[in-house]
Amino acid sequence: MKNTNEPVTQTAENNDKFKILIVDDSAVNLEIVSCILRKQGYELAVAKDGATAISLTKSRRFDLILLDIIMPGLDGFEVCGRLKQDAETADIPILFLTSMTDSECVVKGFNIGAMDYVVKPFNEAELFARVKTHLELNRSRRELKRINEQLSIEIAERKQAEKRYRDMYRNALQGMFQSTLSGKVIRANPAYARILGYRSPQEIVAIENVSKALYYYPEDRQKMIELLIERGMLTNYEMKMRRKDGEPAWVLFNVRLINDEANEPVIEGIVVDNTARKLAEEELRRSEEKFRYLAVHDNLTELYNTRYLYHALEALFRISADANSPFSLIFMDIDNFKRVVDTYGHLNGSQAIQEVAATIRGTLVEPEYGVAYGGDEFVVVLPGYDKQQAIEKAEEIRRRMRETVYLSNKGHHVRLSASFGISTYPDDAANMTHLLTQADRAMFKIKEKGKDAIGSSCEHIENIN
Repeated sequence: MKNTNEPVTQTAENNDKFKILIVDDSAVNLEIVSCILRKQGYELAVAKDGATAISLTKSRRFDLILLDIIMPGLDGFEVCGRLKQDAETADIPILFLTSMTDSECVVKGFNIGAMDYVVKPFNEAELFARVKTHLELNRSRRELKRINEQLSIEIAERKQAEKRYRDMYRNALQGMFQSTLSGKVIRANPAYARILGYRSPQEIVAIENVSKALYYYPEDRQKMIELLIERGMLTNYEMKMRRKDGEPAWVLFNVRLINDEANEPVIEGIVVDNTARKLAEEELRRSEEKFRYLAVHDNLTELYNTRYLYHALEALFRISADANSPFSLIFMDIDNFKRVVDTYGHLNGSQAIQEVAATIRGTLVEPEYGVAYGGDEFVVVLPGYDKQQAIEKAEEIRRRMRETVYLSNKGHHVRLSASFGISTYPDDAANMTHLLTQADRAMFKIKEKGKDAIGSSCEHIENIN
């Protein structure tokens, strides 16, 4: 019988780019991810469990690992931890493949050493974008390390290999230059011109003062000069420069202060184009912010989700008890929403929910907030509100909904209403579960009595027409 845990290697036509290991106990997920990445020319290897993945990394070098979290035996967190503790594999970027996006799991993954998350079910464009971003970021990191090591050797050997240095100056991939402290470029190599978008070094040499022409913020160059005079040398000093076309370019300066033949101070240095890495880091930062946002927000409505509701309500109970202050909940459900879906379809139904959420948001002022409770149900939390104030807020939402035409941008004219149930702490309940239940029951009583009205907990029902 064939061992199902045996790693399978799939080689694309152009397999000299990057090597990626995909780890997932689901054969379906392995095939989906492999199919997406195979088209991009990556060399792929797959493993169905954590032990096989760890063994595979000891015999082969990978540029990226896509790692499922929930697996039999070693889960993704443990596999990630072991790889990060091993000096041979610690620098391999790891992206988790997971449907778990709660904040605790996200933070745990980043703390262990993961670089990013890819959420199941997979979106092809998003998966490829994240893989490409982290591969390029890792390549830039390795290249920067290599360049820095090369730079140290080059400086040490400069006096013994002057001719070789001059040849390298003309042909180097890194930008090289000399300039006066005042800003006049004395000489530059082709790579320096290319990094800044100029056709030749002569174009840069012709610039009388580079502070305004080449630097996004001229004061940053002055600050660099002051540090260089103080220290004599700067390494990996990042600057935002201006290309000839006006676009920004982030570069790393490795510069020193020397004296020319006239004993005048001259800046001499090498620059590395760091733009790709900077953009990749910015993309990673946005990705992390997005996952932190989605950990507590509903993706469809942009209201808070139930995970946030339960956590925040516990804190609100404590705060309200200490301050002897009330607060209220509004439980609301869109009336006859199934009819909207049956008439206009699921996509328009989802948009209608989005538009109702926007109506709710338009009535709220912090610390009030709305929650997408599920489907076409919403919860509105009103800190400091007694029951009468909550009824007035519910009536405001109800009135706004009745005044709004929904799905108008789709060419439809849809009128919507909702049923509302209200409960108040401490009058109606002393804990979160009972308070939510009371509001839910009040709302269902309204549903039974004809909908499009407001009901409070206990037996009193407010019908405001």
